[in-house]
Amino acid sequence: MRLRTGLLLMALGAAAPLQAQVYLAPNAGLAFGGDTNDDAKVSYGGTLTFAGESHMLGFAVDYAYTPDFFAGNLTDNNVNTLMGNLVLISHGRTRLYGSIGLGLMKTRVRDVNQFFNVDSNELGLGAGGGLIFAPGRFGFQADVRYFQNLTDPEPDNEFDVDLGSFSFWRASGGLVIRF
Repeated sequence: MRLRTGLLLMALGAAAPLQAQVYLAPNAGLAFGGDTNDDAKVSYGGTLTFAGESHMLGFAVDYAYTPDFFAGNLTDNNVNTLMGNLVLISHGRTRLYGSIGLGLMKTRVRDVNQFFNVDSNELGLGAGGGLIFAPGRFGFQADVRYFQNLTDPEPDNEFDVDLGSFSFWRASGGLVIRF
């Protein structure tokens, strides 16, 4: 029994450590299409990506804040997205990726007279792709994503999900720091 335990511990100690790449990418970009009324809006945020060195599967957390998202006579309006994404990513210095995820889509709208006030938290879907170029510790990331809210079509105590009516695209880019 001791011999087996010793052999197992030696085999585990000799195994190659799990190599992972972590990319932190603060970014800025534009939200466009969908409910932006074809008027591009400045958006900024960041992405934290965990990618295996020898695996094509990874995970990312993406956050973006878009102030003044809605047109009209509104004093305070914005959209926040916070998504957890499953990432399919290539190998090498330039890593192409596609991602899909779920998370929070938060919209806030107030009019000038403070009469109209909406503060909404909804489940959202995000999908897109891009590239990470990080030959050393620093590089850049370029990304395009589509966002759409998800709704419950029939509030009947059953978990039903349907595509909602709120959507937009976001293109962003920024510096990448690789850990």
